[in-house]
Amino acid sequence: MADYININGTNIPIRASDPSNPIVGEIWYNSTTNLLKGQASLTAAWTTQGAYPQAVRDAFGFGASSTTALVAGGSTSAARKADAFSYDGSSWTTLNSVPTPLNGLDADGPISAGITAGGNTPGSPVATNTSSFDFDGTNWTSNPTLPIGRSGHATVGGAAAQTAALAISGEGGAGAGTSTSSWDGSTWTAGADIPDWAQGTSGGGTTSDAFVQGRVAAGYAEKTKNYDGTSWSAGNDANLSHNYGGAGGAATSGLVFGGTQTPNPGTRTAQAERYDGTSWSTDASMNEARSNAHGKATVSGGNALCATGNPGPPGYSTENESYQGAGPATVTLTTS
Repeated sequence: MADYININGTNIPIRASDPSNPIVGEIWYNSTTNLLKGQASLTAAWTTQGAYPQAVRDAFGFGASSTTALVAGGSTSAARKADAFSYDGSSWTTLNSVPTPLNGLDADGPISAGITAGGNTPGSPVATNTSSFDFDGTNWTSNPTLPIGRSGHATVGGAAAQTAALAISGEGGAGAGTSTSSWDGSTWTAGADIPDWAQGTSGGGTTSDAFVQGRVAAGYAEKTKNYDGTSWSAGNDANLSHNYGGAGGAATSGLVFGGTQTPNPGTRTAQAERYDGTSWSTDASMNEARSNAHGKATVSGGNALCATGNPGPPGYSTENESYQGAGPATVTLTTS
């Protein structure tokens, strides 16, 4: 196959924006950002980024990529937090706070259209935590409550999460561990049962095609469940336990990272694994081993952000790492 130089020659074009479908080896100058850029073939890697403004664990997050992300909530040794911050790939910016201090919940969606589900609030048991909020990029709006309070669960919905999402398993109200709650854009209702499941789960996908992985129980910690829009079925085991790890992506291109081994709380792992809908494969490890980093910020399994977490009992972290999966990617060319 001919490469870029043989097709287009050696001149570097000047463009007002990056090309939508560049060829590996292509180089251009972006006159809007004043950057020399190119399309490279990368190996999977985690890169340490600007530290999160607070040392917390059990935060939540969502976003389209590691450069358009939101992380919020979480807890310190003293209190649960309501602070929210956006990340642009280099720095954190303070946003409007979540209406209620929360930790132990999960969220999904792009930064301008995210949704939260459940979590722990100050002074109340898990069973009463049924709150849900939309975020439009500026403001938080309260949604109708979940039918069952949940914590330590997975929330999936992808880019359409504000109109269609699932809150899956976890601990909380009666039956929380073996059930899901379904969001249709206006109401949370009871969804499909997920047998033999419990807290410590993470996952990705949509309401018609999703996966969850992990569970705090010996013999179950590597397990996977797949959802087809109607019912849950058992999938292949992951290679490691990722209890209370982070996750994201699609049902056929998912990513799970970090977490603890069983019995819980066990050794923290930095390992990430990729999921193709059938099989798990080990991937690049994070620079800091940690669990309780539900600050996932990914809609695409090829790009993720892992901010905050628990690096070891007791632990609260400001570590922030971005993930770039193997394959073609646009990069900025520098002299370093």
